[in-house]
Order: sequence, then structure tokens, then C-alpha cells
Amino acid sequence: MKNKPKEYNSANHYGGIIPMKTYRLDPAKLPQQKNTILKVYGITFLVLVAISVALNWGQETMRSLLWMIPLIAILFVYSGNRAYKQRKELWENYSLELYDDYLIQNQPRYPELRLNKSDLLSATEKKYGMLISAKQGKDILVITNFLPDEDYQEVVQTLKGWIAENQAAAQAEAPAPEETPLLEVEQQPEEPEPEEEILQADEPEDEQ
Repeated sequence: MKNKPKEYNSANHYGGIIPMKTYRLDPAKLPQQKNTILKVYGITFLVLVAISVALNWGQETMRSLLWMIPLIAILFVYSGNRAYKQRKELWENYSLELYDDYLIQNQPRYPELRLNKSDLLSATEKKYGMLISAKQGKDILVITNFLPDEDYQEVVQTLKGWIAENQAAAQAEAPAPEETPLLEVEQQPEEPEPEEEILQADEPEDEQ
């Protein structure tokens, strides 16, 4: 039977009671990580051995290579086992806590990350999960799809809702652009038409 995240009640800074839900990574997805590690390290080891044998075939260095191959194999086994232990530690200690107005993420080898609801700015979905950008930085929070599928969708929808509320509030608070007054076109006074000169006929002089 699938384990559901536990729900708790916790007092906030103002003394009230707010709901909290804790999300953890899906234990059913951990074996997939083990298989991936085995494939990556196994294929890399085989390719390395094949190239080394091809380069040293028929040469004196081939003898030294024969006893180096087991040492390389031991190194790969150690590295693969260490990588799996780190993944297992992540599965055992990862937690994402959602409150009414903030969230807290904890994971091994990283400091606790707390973001207020009002800090979230945008979300971008990737193949491995969803990236959250906040006032503290771009892509500062990763919501991994290693969560149970239902929990992952629940977290994604919740955070997208927070972001939509923040964007709507930001638009409502944005000052309206000032209207630029239209400049009245100054009308140039019409120049008076030049008066026609009245030509007066010379009066004939009186004949004496």
C-alpha cells in the first residue's frame, strides 16, 4: 500500500495554527536510480577496457594492462557503490514542507531553504521536475519528479497557484501609465492678402 505524506499542525509566528504537509521522495523510484548507476558505471568500464586492450594489443604494455584491469574494476565498483549510497541518503533525508504562506526544503549536504509565498516569481517545467525562480535568485528551487506522482502534481499546482496570485497582485499594484496630454496644434494666423494697389490715373493738367 502506498504511503501518503504525513500531515501535521504547526504554530506560526503569530500564534495561530496552520496546516503543514510534508512531502518525501518516492521509495519505489530508488531502485531505478540503482539500475541507472549500474548501467552508467558498467558501460563506462567496458568501453574503457575495450579501448585500452585495442591500443595495447600485441605490445609489451599488454602484460601490465592485464593486472591493471582488476584494479580499475575495483575502482568503478567503489565509485558506483558510493554514488548509490549518496542517492539513498537523499531519499532518506529529503523533505519538502508546505505551509499556508511559505515552504521549507531540506536535503543532505545543502542548507535549509525557506521561501515565502510572496517570494515566488515564476516556474519552468523540465524533464526532471520544475524550477522555481524567486526574489532570492533564478531557479533557486527544484521540485523533483522523484516525488510520488500524485504528490508531485499537487506541489506543482500549489506553487503555480502561489505564483499566479503574486503576479496578479503585482499587476494590481503597478501604477497606471500617465496619459500624455495632446499638444494642440498652434494655428498660424493667416497672412492678409496683399492689397491691390489702386492705380490712379494722372489727372490731365488744365490747359491754359
